[in-house]
Amino acid sequence: MFGKKEDVMQSSIANLQSLNSIGVGTIIDGNIKTDGDFRIDGKVNGNIFTSGRLVLGASSQVVGDINCINGNIEGFVRGNIQVKEILKISKSANIDGNITTNKLIVEEGAVIQAKISMSSNKSVVNQPIHPTPSK
Repeated sequence: MFGKKEDVMQSSIANLQSLNSIGVGTIIDGNIKTDGDFRIDGKVNGNIFTSGRLVLGASSQVVGDINCINGNIEGFVRGNIQVKEILKISKSANIDGNITTNKLIVEEGAVIQAKISMSSNKSVVNQPIHPTPSK
């Protein structure tokens, strides 16, 4: 009886530890690497690597490359984006960079200035994308 309650508590703590968040008004200068899901509503000047789901809220600003399993972008991104499975780009999103993903969903109204590559190859994550030189 006590063992089951303890297992539930440890499972809940593990789930909370795998959720990360950067709130509105917070600015991070540097790279972020996590194994858990991540939500950003603030600003990040650096690369983001997560083996979970990444959600960029409408107020988010990311200047750097993104590498995740699944992504939902509502804010501003200047950098290359690699998503292993599904990337959803909301109507409030503004993206300037290259995108590589398996599946892409784009809402009407999103601003995207990017080269988009779609592939069913599951190994797109962790492969570097080299930006196309500006003319």
